[in-house]
Amino acid sequence: MATSVILSVAQAPGLYSVAKTWVFRRGLRMTIGAATALTLSACDNAPSPGELVLKHTLGTNVAALQVQTLEGAPQPLADLAGGTQPIVLNVWATWCTPCVAEMPTLAALGQSGRARVVAIATDASATVVKDFLRRQAWGPGVEIWYDPRGTVTREALSAKALPSSYVLNPSLTITYAVAGERDWREWGTAAW
Repeated sequence: MATSVILSVAQAPGLYSVAKTWVFRRGLRMTIGAATALTLSACDNAPSPGELVLKHTLGTNVAALQVQTLEGAPQPLADLAGGTQPIVLNVWATWCTPCVAEMPTLAALGQSGRARVVAIATDASATVVKDFLRRQAWGPGVEIWYDPRGTVTREALSAKALPSSYVLNPSLTITYAVAGERDWREWGTAAW
């Protein structure tokens, strides 16, 4: 049985200075740790938190995965293989504000011809996705596929945070992965 003992400063004057020193040192260690983390995150080569979340997916080949078209037909990811340009595979949902915010930049990337862009919607209903797409003006730069409730992408790609994006080489191996919104217009193929 644990008991608590509360002492006043008058009852244990030395305890106050020990506690004060401990709090100061702990605060100093935390400050140094935070400063180090900020310094490292400012380095050009340091991965972002969004990159770290999906780092374990790098090197995974996704050719065996299968999702659906918006009409419900099977859509194997193997259909993406064989091209010459990288493929940006984006996992998103219509209710996800950061997903919707980055979609025009994905469309711009697809329209530029620097990459093939496929966005896999993870909503509960393909009808919801179709209705949403009718109201959008981002154009034809993105192919939209469907994974009901994200069951395939969550399991196979660890796409638990939305949006999650993966850059695939022509043999469908993940070479880059990031969780979170990104401006894909500024993303160059040299980084892939």
